[in-house]
Amino acid sequence: MGAAELRDGKGQAYIAEDALMVWPPGYLERETPWTGDLKKAVSFLSRKIENPYTQTTQFYSSGISMIALPPGTYKLRIYKGIEFKVETREVGIQAGQTVELKVPLSRWINLPAQGWFSADDHLHISRPVAEMNPSLSQWMQAEDINVANLLQFGTWNSFAASPQYAHGPAGVYREGDYLLVSGQENPRSDFLGHGIILGARTAIHYPEEYVVFRNFWAEARRQGALSGYAHWGIGSEAQAGLAVDLPTGLLDFLEVLECWDANYDVWYEILNSGIRMTPTAGTDYGTYPSLPGRERFYTAVKGPLSVESWLEGIRRGATFVTNGPILEFRVGGKGMGEEVVLTGPGTVQVEARVLFDPARDDLIRLEVVQDGVVVKSIPRAGAVAEIFCRFELKVDEPCWLATRTWGTKVGESSPPEGFVPPYRNRKRDAPASLAHSAAIHVTIAGMPGLADHGHAKTPARVWLARLEELEQKLAEDKLQYMAEENDNYDPDLEYLRKNRGALMEAIQRARKYYLELGR
Repeated sequence: MGAAELRDGKGQAYIAEDALMVWPPGYLERETPWTGDLKKAVSFLSRKIENPYTQTTQFYSSGISMIALPPGTYKLRIYKGIEFKVETREVGIQAGQTVELKVPLSRWINLPAQGWFSADDHLHISRPVAEMNPSLSQWMQAEDINVANLLQFGTWNSFAASPQYAHGPAGVYREGDYLLVSGQENPRSDFLGHGIILGARTAIHYPEEYVVFRNFWAEARRQGALSGYAHWGIGSEAQAGLAVDLPTGLLDFLEVLECWDANYDVWYEILNSGIRMTPTAGTDYGTYPSLPGRERFYTAVKGPLSVESWLEGIRRGATFVTNGPILEFRVGGKGMGEEVVLTGPGTVQVEARVLFDPARDDLIRLEVVQDGVVVKSIPRAGAVAEIFCRFELKVDEPCWLATRTWGTKVGESSPPEGFVPPYRNRKRDAPASLAHSAAIHVTIAGMPGLADHGHAKTPARVWLARLEELEQKLAEDKLQYMAEENDNYDPDLEYLRKNRGALMEAIQRARKYYLELGR
């Protein structure tokens, strides 16, 4: 299974008669297809895909595809996620001739064999009936996504968009090491941000107290699920929601790579506050121009892959995010998400490596960051397909360390005309090749942790300022403006007034936490 692109000498694209039927990119921008009428929903499906990265027309193949073609010479490209090489073939067709072309796919790296499994945490793909599972699984296998999280999403007055026929174990579909899993982007608010819950046993929804996000996170924790924020922690005023919710200790992850771009600023602030947070990535497929798995994250799984073992890997912080490059990172012999404990100030050995497919990624440099500040930058040397460094780092106080890459994508265009990645104020000249590891934490016996260190004072003041801004918006004489400005995403005035007291209490609890943190 894979994504195929077949073009003639003039660039005309051809689609296989038996190509997989899929929801096209950006279909949610036009209309949410599920209204209870399956026939109407199916009418949105398409056999062709307009790839926004290559700006070519492609299709998904189950592994065997048939196409009737006029005589001529054709160029075929086959893609399968980021771990497989892109295969290119040229084939000539004569009148009345049947040509059988076999294209074996080969990996340039095999991460599942090393215990690392890929996931897209942000897919809006409607799955209203279980009968859709086999074809959806083939689609995700064509993009080599081990864990595809299909997010039902909602607002204060509805939780029905991108529907899933079941949540929890009944909503899990498996073929080998490929899983379809129901999740939710709910709660969502344009003044508190968008939340994601992964791995819940049941759908979680509180229509009467929808803007009190803590209720969602607490129930997710009770169910053994994971909670986090989408859109880099900056979209839809997510800094305000995070400011309220971080002190609860109920948040597990932050989506730092999504929809063409990365932003690590808020994540770094969280880590520097002494709060451990796992980085994840997703595409927001179905909402914006993208393809499933283009932005993804890998999780180190102990033992066989299952929903539970995958969630546990995220809970440990054993992840890295990427749109192509593959990271390896160790500090003092410990891996991503782990902790190095020193008996006193001293040195630790740091090893960082990035591997990549030069046919698709042109890496410029590999960086190691300490508390968000670059402490080592290693440029790519020559035409090698990796960058590596090993060095001794002096550690005088508790800190966190991570590694990241910078570069450009090969053979890809900038985002479509007029499209700027959501919540960003800029448009890159060319798509960036990006990857970032989870943090490795270094603690020192007998020394206060990062939350009690001076580094935490600055982010504490930032979080307090965000709480103050939110409090001002919730002032009784300002509520009407919030209700008027946010269309259908945020509640009406009556609903806001009803929930204002609970929100103000949450703000006060959070304020006490940050005041203590910033002492």
